[in-house]
Amino acid sequence: MELPKEVGPLEFTRKFAGGIRADVARRAKIYGSDWSDAFKGDNTMKTASSTLFLFFACLSPAIAFGLLFQDGCENAFGVVEMIMSSALAGIVWAFFSGQPLCILGATGPVLAYTVVVYNMYGSMFGKQYFLPMYFWTGAWFSFFTVLMAASDMCCIVKHVTKFTEEVFSGLISAIFIVEAIKPTIKNFYSGKYDQDSALLQAFLTFGTFMLASRLAALKNTNLANFLTRKVLSSFGVTISILVMTALAQIWSQPDCDYNANFHGGARGGCIKIPFLQVPSTIQPTFIPEGSASARPWMVNPFPEGLPAWAIFFAIVPAAGFAVLGFLDQNLTTLLVNRKANALKKPPAYHLDMLVCGLIIYPLCTVLCLPFPVAATVRSLTHLISLTNYEMVEIEGGGTRKVPINVVEQRVTNLGIHILIGLSLVLASVLKFVPKPVLLGVFLFMGVSSLNGNELFERMALWAIWDQSKYPKYGYVKTVAAGQIHKFTLLQFLCLVILYALKSIRSVAVVFPFFIASLVFIRWGFNRIFSAEDLEALDGHGEDEVANTDPDSPLKRTADVEEVVERPLAANEQPVDGSALPVILGHKTQEVDGKDGKVSEWGSTEAV
Repeated sequence: MELPKEVGPLEFTRKFAGGIRADVARRAKIYGSDWSDAFKGDNTMKTASSTLFLFFACLSPAIAFGLLFQDGCENAFGVVEMIMSSALAGIVWAFFSGQPLCILGATGPVLAYTVVVYNMYGSMFGKQYFLPMYFWTGAWFSFFTVLMAASDMCCIVKHVTKFTEEVFSGLISAIFIVEAIKPTIKNFYSGKYDQDSALLQAFLTFGTFMLASRLAALKNTNLANFLTRKVLSSFGVTISILVMTALAQIWSQPDCDYNANFHGGARGGCIKIPFLQVPSTIQPTFIPEGSASARPWMVNPFPEGLPAWAIFFAIVPAAGFAVLGFLDQNLTTLLVNRKANALKKPPAYHLDMLVCGLIIYPLCTVLCLPFPVAATVRSLTHLISLTNYEMVEIEGGGTRKVPINVVEQRVTNLGIHILIGLSLVLASVLKFVPKPVLLGVFLFMGVSSLNGNELFERMALWAIWDQSKYPKYGYVKTVAAGQIHKFTLLQFLCLVILYALKSIRSVAVVFPFFIASLVFIRWGFNRIFSAEDLEALDGHGEDEVANTDPDSPLKRTADVEEVVERPLAANEQPVDGSALPVILGHKTQEVDGKDGKVSEWGSTEAV
C-alpha cells in the first residue's frame, strides 16, 4: 500500500488548515528535543550566553519602541505595555511556535501604522475611544491572521529569492550601524550635551564595540588556557556591557547632580550621560481625563457614545495590520529558515501564524498592548548566536563563513523573555547601564553581520580594479564582471530605496510593501540577465525540502555530528584573518590539511 505523500512546508495543500496540520505533525516529533538540545554537551554554555546577550539586545528596543509609542499615541501605550507585550509574546512563542529561533517584538512599520491608526480614530471618533477601537481592530486582526494561516497563504513567500533576502539582510546591518553611530556623532553638535559628555558617550560606545570584538577573537590566541579563552569569548558581549558600565560609574551615575561642577571637584558632581530607564511600577500608561488613576488593564469594548458601525469600520485598519504582520512574520521566518543557515529541524510557517492569531494577538488585544511580530534584527541575532561556523578559504584570496549546525531549541527564547518581564522589578539595577554601552553592542552586531552577505561580497569587488585578482567565488567563474556589477548595482539601489523609505516617517508605512515588490522587481531581471547568470548570482537552491526526502531536515536531526573543539597547542599560531569583528563572539580556527578548510566555531554571543 502506497503511503500518502507528505507536503512540503511551503506547498499548497488545497485543504482547510492542511498546512497547519502538516506543520504540527512535523514539529510534534521533535518537540522534546527542542528543550533537551539546549543542555547537550557544550550547548549549555552557548544557551546561557545567548540568553544573557539577547536579553540586553531585546530589552533596549522594547524600551525605545515603548517611548515612541508613548509619544506617537499620546500615552495610550508606553514602556510598560511594550515590555509586557514582548515578554508575554516571547513566552507563548517559546512553548507553541513552529520556529522558536524567531524573536517577537515591535518593529518600525507596526509602530508607524499604529500611529496612523491612532490619528485616524482620533479624528473620526475622538481620542478617548482609541483603546476600545484598538480592541476591535485587534479582534479583526487576529481573525484575519488565523484565516491566512488556515488557507495556506504563507506559501506565497516561496517566490522570494536570495536577491530579496540579501537586500533585507543588508538593511538590517545598515540600520544597526547607522543608528549606533548617528547619535554618537550628533552629541557633539546638538547642544543637548557638553563636549565632556559627548566624548564620554563616544568612548563608551566605541569602547564596548572594540572590547566585544577583541573578546570575540580571543579564542584564536594563546593567551591564558583553553577554558578561560572559551568562557571569555563565549560571554564576550555580556562582559563588555558589565566592564563599560562599571567604567562609566567613575564619571557619571544615574542619581548624581549634573549641575554641580565636576572639574572643580564639587561633591556629587559628574558628567551627564543617558542611562537606561525602566519603569519601576507595573501599571498602564494611559490615565483617563478626569481620573487620578491609570486605566484598567482590560478596557470596555462597548463604551457609551461609540457607534455600532465603528466595530465593522475597524475591519479596514485591521486589514492593514494583517498585511504588515504577514510580511514581517513570514519574511523574517523565511530568512531564519534559509537552507544556507544549516537548520536541521523543519520550519512551520502556518503554525507560526496560527500561534500569533490564536494566542498572541488576542492577548495583546484584550490587554491593549502593542502588537508584536517577528523582529528581523533580533531573530537573526538569535540565530547566529546559536550557530557554529567554518571559514572556507576562497581560491584567489578571501574567506567565506559557512554554517555547520545550529543549537535549535526553545530554552533561550523562554529565558530571554522571562528576564525581560522581570526587568520591570529590576529597574533599580538596570538603571546603571548607560545607553551608549548598548549602542556599542548594536554597532558590534551590525558590523559583524556584514559577513556572509553576498551583496557586500560583490560590492567589495568594486574596489578591485584587476579582475584577475577577484576571489574565485562561484559566480566569478561563470558570470562576466560587467553583469556581476550591474546586478550588484541594481540590488544596492533597492537597498538604498528601502533604507530611505524606512527613514522617512511619512512614508514608512509602505516599507514592508516595497519589500514585497522586490519579488516582482526580481522577475523583471529576466529581461536584463540570462538564465545562467541569474542562476549563478541568485540561485534557486533555497526551495524547501519535503520531509519525506532522503535529505529531509527532519530525518537529519538524528544525524547531527557532535562537534568537539580542541585548544590551540602551545606552539601553534592562530590562522591569519581574525582581525575583523566576528558576530559570533568567538571562533576557534582549525586548518584541515586534507581539504584546506578553516573551521570557526561560533559563540552564543552572536548577532
